[in-house]
Amino acid sequence: MKKLTVIVVVVITFCLMAFTRTTLARTSKARPDAKAVLAQTNAARAEAHSPMATSTCSFTFTSGNSTSFLKYCVTANGNITQLETPEGKEHIAVGAAGEGYGICDLNPTGQSISYFDYADFGDSGNWNPSTVVSQTTKVLKIARTTSDGIWTLTQPITQASGSSPSVKLGLVLTNNSSTERSVFLIRYADVDASGSVLNSLDGTAKSAFGWNSAESPSPFGLVLENTGPFPFLTSPLGLTQNVPGGPNPCNFAAHLATGTQTATDGSILLLYARNLPKHASKTVTVSYGGF
Repeated sequence: MKKLTVIVVVVITFCLMAFTRTTLARTSKARPDAKAVLAQTNAARAEAHSPMATSTCSFTFTSGNSTSFLKYCVTANGNITQLETPEGKEHIAVGAAGEGYGICDLNPTGQSISYFDYADFGDSGNWNPSTVVSQTTKVLKIARTTSDGIWTLTQPITQASGSSPSVKLGLVLTNNSSTERSVFLIRYADVDASGSVLNSLDGTAKSAFGWNSAESPSPFGLVLENTGPFPFLTSPLGLTQNVPGGPNPCNFAAHLATGTQTATDGSILLLYARNLPKHASKTVTVSYGGF
């Protein structure tokens, strides 16, 4: 009986020690990483910004509650700079808000041209102002043409409510020129999953995502996923970067990460490639959802 009592005491002691270590670790992880937030903010400030670049919310959509809660906002330029799901779990509006789109025109007769807008992480400065094509309580459609008139990107952004809510984005790319052109199309986000700047990140053939593990104090994540047909030359590629800022669309491999990243202030993107005939349009559909 005495031996059994000793064993029970030892087991309880080890359990208490393990609980204390876990509690301390979670408490430590739960504190905002001020240095990481500052580094991210400084990186965003270092990027070039035209007067039209903005992360300011112009349109806000909300649905559901608790686990079905979704709240997101859209800038005048069609960036998603705030995304909360489930309730209380913010994935983008932490530190610098980086999200948006990029195009690379693989000009066969000269230098390739990049066009991009990544909100707080800067823009290429070669866009015309955006226009609101239409707006309802659930769908916002924004169009924007490059300043040289070659490309128009039209984005129907749809609120998808329900038990697994998401933000659905159509990317309708139009070649306005009189010649066929080769193009890369990118959708990008600086994921700060559930308020944490440092996350795990990875990708698949049709998605890219950032998350916090089950051992973290806030084990949630954000996925960017292809959710429709892909009428481009290849299926989409889900990629991750080891930096929070958006890629140069014509040099997207510069900061690509391989394998699962951990404790990284990184970002995610979907990449599409296409030969687009003159005066033609092609559409891809992506979505953001929590997990």
